[in-house]
Amino acid sequence: MTEKIPVILDCDNTMGLPGCDVDDGLALLYLLGSPGVRLLGVTCSYGNSTQEAVYHNTLRLLDQLGRRDIPVYRGSQGPGQLPSPAADFLSAAAREHSGELRLLVTGSTTNLLGALALDGGFLDRLHTISLMGGVTEPLLVGGKPMAELNLSIDARASLEVLRRAHHIRIATAQNCLSSFFPQSDLTALAENGSPVGAYLAGELADWYAYNAEHWNLDGIVNWDVMAAAQLICPELFDLSDTVITPTPESMAWGMLLGDGPAIPVQLPVIRDPEQYRRRVWETCLAARIHI
Repeated sequence: MTEKIPVILDCDNTMGLPGCDVDDGLALLYLLGSPGVRLLGVTCSYGNSTQEAVYHNTLRLLDQLGRRDIPVYRGSQGPGQLPSPAADFLSAAAREHSGELRLLVTGSTTNLLGALALDGGFLDRLHTISLMGGVTEPLLVGGKPMAELNLSIDARASLEVLRRAHHIRIATAQNCLSSFFPQSDLTALAENGSPVGAYLAGELADWYAYNAEHWNLDGIVNWDVMAAAQLICPELFDLSDTVITPTPESMAWGMLLGDGPAIPVQLPVIRDPEQYRRRVWETCLAARIHI
């Protein structure tokens, strides 16, 4: 039997909170539906909302899914506030699973800097780090400008992590635009006949409506799920090696291309958006949960 790979999700999950993004919660479900993954725990960041809101919402979500066996840790309250239970857990897990631990980061990066402060070799111990965030040009969604909302939140932490980590995959905002899930998917979930499908249809309906009203979209961009998929199913992506060159000034608004030192990374591109979308829903619907 193949041993499952250890993964930690560091996220600002707000799925279920009015007017807030759902994609961290979908990334969590994707991990729970991935048969080769052992989810060690969820560490909570800030970004979509406050640390406290994210922490309590993640506990609520796992309660709903019948998965309170998965530990949840409070993270940093804001930039520069490094000590936290999340940082403790991340640094300890990296030591225990050195060379094997995959880290999925879908919010701010302060918890990672906290772990690095505890253990200077923290980032060296990771097998792969997959981030969602950053832009390579001004971002337009539905014809309207959108600000970068992850790496820029704690620009100092993000720059430090990018410059010191190895084996980095970044789901940039531009590349995530292909991770588009149309309105018709909501109907398909409702008619799927499974408890997970019915649950998702109910949880996602408000976010689909919000995106139609505020971003002129007939669907949603599933940002964070792309970062999860590129970590777990790299065969769905073009993973060509490249470099980014952020500076403190560019990182303040999430721009990965500046005139800083070159950092080797992968910026995955979805090979076949239709196949990718189908595989994502299949994986989420296969989640081992108890509704």
